[in-house]
Amino acid sequence: MTLLIGTDEGLYRAEDVPFDRGELERVLDCGMVTAVKTWEHTDGVFVASTEGAFRSFDGGGTWENLGVPLGDRFWHAGESEVWSILATADGALYAGTNDPYIFRSTDDGETWTELKGFRELPSRGHWESPIDPHYARLRALEVVPGRPDHLIAGVEAGGIHISRDGGRTWVDRRDTIVDDIHQILPISEDVWLATTGYLDHDLENLGLGHAVGEGGLWRTVDGGESWTRIDRGNDFSYIRGVFIHDGRVFFCGGEEAPPAWVDDDHTTALFESTNFGRDWERVSYPGEPHEVIETWEVYDGEVICGSGLFDVPDQRDDVEGRIMRRDDDGEYHTAGRVDANVSRIEAI
Repeated sequence: MTLLIGTDEGLYRAEDVPFDRGELERVLDCGMVTAVKTWEHTDGVFVASTEGAFRSFDGGGTWENLGVPLGDRFWHAGESEVWSILATADGALYAGTNDPYIFRSTDDGETWTELKGFRELPSRGHWESPIDPHYARLRALEVVPGRPDHLIAGVEAGGIHISRDGGRTWVDRRDTIVDDIHQILPISEDVWLATTGYLDHDLENLGLGHAVGEGGLWRTVDGGESWTRIDRGNDFSYIRGVFIHDGRVFFCGGEEAPPAWVDDDHTTALFESTNFGRDWERVSYPGEPHEVIETWEVYDGEVICGSGLFDVPDQRDDVEGRIMRRDDDGEYHTAGRVDANVSRIEAI
């Protein structure tokens, strides 16, 4: 089994886990990796990144650029970035970019069409990012289980929005979660989880941010009509990712948003739950109290995860990425180090 490792400096491949640093091979030079995805119904592995979207049919050996529209059409932001990628069972591909926009392809990426209905959502004027030049990012694109035409889009920062017709029209749901959305994890037709952060409250005083969110891990049981925070009382509410395996829920959170991560002026914590969020246990892991776990995967039957520091205003040269393995006793061990932050992992 091969592990693909997305980092701030491209995509790496490990032929085995654990691994030594010298055993890693960089297989795609694509800037910061924002998604690595595979689906049972679609051939190949997909990567989204700050330099575009790519697809490989040979386990990451060679890659084709999918040609998602990028560049000067995104006002003063200059070049665009692909933040999410989705393949659906009907053969369509979707890509979410910054600003943000959604594009759809029905010919394996040969041509792309913008889904202009997403641009017309009423709350769009309130979407933004704390990162200059303050354009929002479409971090999450998911399909609703059992409803192949129903899509979910999560915006950082701009809430969650739903389409019931393959992305042609959209229902604005920013009133249910106003935070910046990092991940959406659909579990069933009606039950989904969402991880959120929040804009720096100092920006609100400067007129640069709608800093009204609280962060945290949220759950809906009615298909996004309403949401309930299930980590109430948790001070580590800036959460980038959530994972479920064998009935256990995992998430890692920080006490502060990324601006505080530049000088390690923050603390992180890892939590696990065996009753779907009614109770949480804080768990020790390598890299605490500063490294943030953002990505999980199952590799040869074991839970593994990747960590680093992300979205800091000034990227640090002294920070490395880490792959960790959870053993049968629930203890985490370092399984490999990477030269850059680990943002996404995928076992193929």
